Amino acid sequence: MSGKLNTAFEPTSYDAQKLVASGERLDSQVTSEAIGAAYGKSALASIEKGKDTSAAYLSDFQIVGLDDKTTSIAVLASKPLSPNLESAVDKIEKAANGGLTGIGTDEAGLWDAIAPLNEKEFELVNERFAQKYGKTYALFGEKWDVRRELIDELGTVDLARFDRMIADKKRNDVPEEFRTGGETLLKDGSGLKVGELNRVKLADGRDYDVYVPKNADSRAPVMVAMGGAGIGDMKGVMATETGLTIEAERSGSIVVFANPKARAQEGHYGIESATWNVPGRSNMLAKNDNSYDDRDYLDNVLKDLSTKSNTSDKVGLIGFSDGARFAEVYAADRPERVAGIAAMSGTWMKGDQAPTKAVPIMIVHGEKDEILPYRGGEGTTSNKISVETNLNKSLPSLQAKVWSEAGGGDAQIIERSMEGNVERRVYNAGSNTVTEYMIKGADHGVHDYRNNGSRILQWALGQPDLKQDMVTKSSGFLKQYIVRDLKRDERN
Repeated sequence: MSGKLNTAFEPTSYDAQKLVASGERLDSQVTSEAIGAAYGKSALASIEKGKDTSAAYLSDFQIVGLDDKTTSIAVLASKPLSPNLESAVDKIEKAANGGLTGIGTDEAGLWDAIAPLNEKEFELVNERFAQKYGKTYALFGEKWDVRRELIDELGTVDLARFDRMIADKKRNDVPEEFRTGGETLLKDGSGLKVGELNRVKLADGRDYDVYVPKNADSRAPVMVAMGGAGIGDMKGVMATETGLTIEAERSGSIVVFANPKARAQEGHYGIESATWNVPGRSNMLAKNDNSYDDRDYLDNVLKDLSTKSNTSDKVGLIGFSDGARFAEVYAADRPERVAGIAAMSGTWMKGDQAPTKAVPIMIVHGEKDEILPYRGGEGTTSNKISVETNLNKSLPSLQAKVWSEAGGGDAQIIERSMEGNVERRVYNAGSNTVTEYMIKGADHGVHDYRNNGSRILQWALGQPDLKQDMVTKSSGFLKQYIVRDLKRDERN
């Protein structure tokens, strides 16, 4: 409980008992003399006249009233939480103590309840949880808040993830002079809601998701995220596995989640696979579909977004697996539209036309990736895929070479360093510098502590290193080039 008054009394007055019986929230009662001492005689006079002085004197409380029998007692109750925050409190309790099954801890549910909250919202939810549920678990006057509940429910690795996520709520990477509310970026009639993931349908029937942060950057930087191949439509997976909506609130960037088109494969009983398709290129699937081109789809997404919101002229692309491959292909073929690329667990196909214009790129790969092995070809996991693929052409090590040599020259490693289990390599051929992060012992995945994807699927296909912060690194990398290009445009 905040405020100038230091109160820790149990409610004993008649009005307090009625308040508790009605189900309202009650924190404490204090003497009117204490209120007068803390807030001045005018506050005391207003209270005694029955006026609500919460706005002027007690900003963190509502004054419920004076006791019927003893006029020296004022009952104070915390201002009620908004429905969505009260819901978050209940979701934390449910996820921590059984989730949907009633057994064990629903870690994904805990994350989903806490992650979207900003710093102030989390403080309110934390206090409310301690009051509403913590008293049931606390011993000997202990304060059992959300953090104490997490200690009780989570193992060491997951607790570190949650602690990091909660600590990050205090960070705001938007320069103060550019801070604004997300609503200021939206155009009239956009239909978009700030602080929520919006599904937008295009005229041709395809769609995309977009997140406009509450804590926005007035320069309207845009990052486009593209997920990997998979069975079904794969919509929503990239948002869950990257935590980019959380990162958006810290960086102030608009984040678009582009969705690959799912199409049936011959001889596989109508089962659909979602992959990125570019006619004339070596795609993940062996057979291209010439009826559509995902470069045109992404063009349409960016055009549609510009009718709904202010946007940067150039965008940052962040891709995972096949989405990283497509991000690089798009940048190679549309370099004038791309400020930079962050490629996570991606690849370049041998024999594909190399880029001829330099675009800044950051590459992340797991040393033990067995979906897209760094050594090239199929891995022990990807060779079990039943559909026909072009994985025999996959060579992730080519990424650094083709991009550092875009515009000429021979790629050389000019810098190498180790931090923990991450080796950082910097390549240069004279025209473009490429940074590559090789994560020792890591598999195929989005290597970031905010990855909240299905642990079952990750166990089967590749487990991410949850100690890393590669999404944060990617976001910072991309934004610096988006902003740099904005400054260039202003000069021109």
